[in-house]
Amino acid sequence: MHAIEGVKSRRDVFAGLIFIAVAIGFGVEASNYDMGRAIRMGPGFIPMTLAILLAILGAIVGFTGFRKHETIEPSPIPWKGMALVVLALVIFGEFGATLGLVPVVFVGTAIVALASARNTILSALAIALCMSALCWLVFKVGLGITLPTFGPLFS
Repeated sequence: MHAIEGVKSRRDVFAGLIFIAVAIGFGVEASNYDMGRAIRMGPGFIPMTLAILLAILGAIVGFTGFRKHETIEPSPIPWKGMALVVLALVIFGEFGATLGLVPVVFVGTAIVALASARNTILSALAIALCMSALCWLVFKVGLGITLPTFGPLFS
């Protein structure tokens, strides 16, 4: 394989476009909810704010891709990593209510952590444990979301 030199950073341009596309999708969906005001936010306020910030970030990343030249080493597509991330999302969406917040975050995070070749099983479990504790603290204790901490499968 040969390196391609002096090519504009297509990866940054495509990443920026993907960010913008996701932001548009979230923005369109958020517009279906009441925005409220900054002092009394509605359910669409935070998703719309995050969509706008993601679109701005996407534009910045995309425009820097046009200005940056890089040497590109062709590399294989990380199919394992992509499959594990998709699997984690499916598990979270499908089993969140059944497993509960802590177990589904633990399983999803462990799977995603294993997508990196740098993580061992032990480090993936440690990351998952920390992320589960953090999510419990933020979402259950701090925000009081309705997803059970441990779902009906554990009771």
